[in-house]
Amino acid sequence: MSGMHIITVAEEADAPVHPPDSKEDIERLLLTSANAIQRLVSERNALRSRVEILERELTGLRQQTTLVHDSYRTLTTEFVTQFQLIDKAVKSLFREPSDSAEASPAEEGALALRHHAA
Repeated sequence: MSGMHIITVAEEADAPVHPPDSKEDIERLLLTSANAIQRLVSERNALRSRVEILERELTGLRQQTTLVHDSYRTLTTEFVTQFQLIDKAVKSLFREPSDSAEASPAEEGALALRHHAA
């Protein structure tokens, strides 16, 4: 590429517009335009492909997030149930054995009234 200057799209946009002087100038302009269009189409296709890949990744991440969310909800429900069972077991363990054999004061009062009425 010694001595050859590649014209970029930005340089083409900044270059003053002159009417083509010859048939070769017209052909060169058409070839340059066609190459620019091909680059733009290629870049567009690459971007579309990248968007499709990102959309698939996003869909997968949404599915994983939903799965994790549902798993945590299930796990939380199981923990709550287990804690309730443990709470009941601890309460029954530390309850006085005589509590279940003896009547409460209200029950004792009701029994006394029955005995007194009879």
